[in-house]
Amino acid sequence: MPDQALQAFVDHGTVSRTIDSNVSEAEGIYSALEHLGIDWSYVGSQLELEGVDSFKKSFDSLLDTLQEKANSLNWLAFKM
Repeated sequence: MPDQALQAFVDHGTVSRTIDSNVSEAEGIYSALEHLGIDWSYVGSQLELEGVDSFKKSFDSLLDTLQEKANSLNWLAFKM
């Protein structure tokens, strides 16, 4: 979890069970959005693609950083 997100939760968040609270209200909102033409299948697919892409970029960046660190340690070991 990014530090900013964690800090925001510490500052303003509340731990509670919400997955099954206000289900009828959520269903009403869902239905209203469908009536406006929102395609939930498309929205879900798009969010999935963007989420996986974002994770992949972060993971690739982490691997690059680790490789750079390993290379610098190898260089230091070679110099000694």
